[in-house]
Amino acid sequence: MQNTVRVCAALLCCLLLGGCGEFSFGAQNIEELLRAPRPTARQSAVQSALNEYLGETLQLKYPRTGTQTEPVVFADLDGDGTQEAAVLYTVESKGKNVHLAILEHDENGWAIREEVRGLSTEVVQLETASFWENSVQLLVGYANSNLLDKYLEVYDYREGTLYSVCKQPYQACFSGDVDADGVRELAVVSSSPGPGAMTLQVFAPGDAALEPVNSVTLSEMFESCTAVMPTRSGLVTGLVVDGTTANGSASCVIRCTKTGLMLVPQAAAETAFQRSRRSGALSLLRPTDLSGRGTVFVPEVGGRIQTLQSPNRFYHVEWVDYLKDDPSVRYGIYDAQYHYFMRLPVAWRGKISITSISESDWQIVREDISRLMCTVRLAPPDENAGTYYDAAHLAEHKVLVHVESSCSQAEQALIYTGMRVLD
Repeated sequence: MQNTVRVCAALLCCLLLGGCGEFSFGAQNIEELLRAPRPTARQSAVQSALNEYLGETLQLKYPRTGTQTEPVVFADLDGDGTQEAAVLYTVESKGKNVHLAILEHDENGWAIREEVRGLSTEVVQLETASFWENSVQLLVGYANSNLLDKYLEVYDYREGTLYSVCKQPYQACFSGDVDADGVRELAVVSSSPGPGAMTLQVFAPGDAALEPVNSVTLSEMFESCTAVMPTRSGLVTGLVVDGTTANGSASCVIRCTKTGLMLVPQAAAETAFQRSRRSGALSLLRPTDLSGRGTVFVPEVGGRIQTLQSPNRFYHVEWVDYLKDDPSVRYGIYDAQYHYFMRLPVAWRGKISITSISESDWQIVREDISRLMCTVRLAPPDENAGTYYDAAHLAEHKVLVHVESSCSQAEQALIYTGMRVLD
């Protein structure tokens, strides 16, 4: 408690003395303060140069998501062999909108070259990507104060000038080689201006801008998009779109080729979406790369497994790779309370029941042969595993598994290695 009081007092002092010192916070909210680390010497030098140019103290704007977590990014933006500094900030004299400045370094230090006004008041995402050879572009996702209205702008800095090469409302995006043609593209999910379905659009680099090349309309039952993820299965590449619906969430899978985008399965475009629909209680269960090899599997909830101790904890789940013509499936049990997946042999599907021994111990029984197959225990991190296999580690527990001898060696290996703590 004393430490908490000291931290709050220190933060209050920062707010009251915002004009003192080089790394000033101004009148921003406490969330910005808590996320602000101590700047490096290079960041401080850039900020000092920008403060001097502006004639007042700026407030750095930290991205809420994205691969770039700092408001000051150093990169060789124009491909001249030296790094420039890109800074996201607000300043009182220029209003509430975020501004983006580009600074270059020479023998006299850092000097501002370009400054532009951003599209809104918050930064939800910051990425860097190279759409053109020997240069780096900035992808900035802006949003209003409630983070509902989001706008994406892609900047290209060349010959001392900052150009906007793509600008549009968006909900989620991904940059990468979408269709395996050796060229980096930008995939953007955006809502329609009026009532109707969302659209996923792919942009490719043209002579001086990112130009739309392909698009596909998503299900009208999507209310919002929360993520766009690349996936691959063998030589086939695609995108998985995850989003919210009226009663929960769902996913769709898009196959990406040089000739276009195609929702899969092709015969029934809504099949993957319908089968992947999940209730609001399973909001943490999302498409995942289970193997770490780039294949994103879509979860399909088969049903809840009720036990006396935990009626809403365990679920049958099948994870499907829809890019395959004959989709491959990984079957198992999802623990919604502790958010991990236990893979089981597909042959067990529809033949098992779960018995909760306690809050921390549960068992799987094959009902068709009336045999106990395995026991799972949630244990403290320092507990000796004994005869159990240390299968996974959660935040405050580890998952121990004991497979009975009634299981074959192949079944034992699949269970022991198939445990996955989900993101």
